[in-house]
Amino acid sequence: MTLVKQITPSKLLVNRSRIEDYLKEEFSNLVSETSWMTESEQLIQRFQLLKCKELSETEIKNLEWDVDEIERIVHETFQNVSCYLPFEEMRITVVPALLLPFFRDQPQSMWTNAFTNGPGNIIIAIPPRPDIDFLQYLLAHECHHASPENPIYQLSLDTFTLEEWYKMEGTAEYFALSLYPDKRWWKDNLPIEMEVRYWNECKDHLKSTDDHLKASLCFGNPQKGIPVFAGYSFALQVVSTYASTHHLEDIRDLFSVRPSVLLECYATSISKCTSN
Repeated sequence: MTLVKQITPSKLLVNRSRIEDYLKEEFSNLVSETSWMTESEQLIQRFQLLKCKELSETEIKNLEWDVDEIERIVHETFQNVSCYLPFEEMRITVVPALLLPFFRDQPQSMWTNAFTNGPGNIIIAIPPRPDIDFLQYLLAHECHHASPENPIYQLSLDTFTLEEWYKMEGTAEYFALSLYPDKRWWKDNLPIEMEVRYWNECKDHLKSTDDHLKASLCFGNPQKGIPVFAGYSFALQVVSTYASTHHLEDIRDLFSVRPSVLLECYATSISKCTSN
């Protein structure tokens, strides 16, 4: 069963006088003691939805999308994903995509962003006229995270290491890009010279669970010379390297591969590349 809830700009506008209570009501069933974010306020902050209090009525209306089209695309994408990953149920909550720091140099059509808060539980933010290829790729990526078979749900904050993050994001990227065109605006941010420097920066921290360290390496840190979303590009390269040298009969085979095995395969490959 697939449940799609669209928290549209028009709904936010109608409830703007009580927007905090309204959003808590809408997000309350998306959190629990076992979800990644356990408080509805955390999800509301993640998508910066309270900024709608500062926007004019016209600005909010300008965020509106075609509800029927998005409903169709979401169901179509999930049906495609379900051919490869089994789900008992899926909740997909659609919210407006507001301007985040990462998007300042990107067209509004590419502002789509998302977060998976547990098995079968995706929140996705979309702009008024999203790039459909990018939307479907990102939704497929999040569906991979949301698979109840995904081993990330066996982890805790004490065991969610950097190498586990690389496996989580690399396998999701590999899966999504096997289904949809590559419209990632950050895909060229890690040329081979930068990739080698990045590997030298991260290889001694693979067992770290330090959130500050992981955030810098995963999402980028311009002050340290780490490109935006470098971790995602690197994670995809790690998984792609493994997949190119190991026969995969089923995309789900990657769930059982230990992160250390993925990184060891990559280390061997990059060593050969740099020695030639």
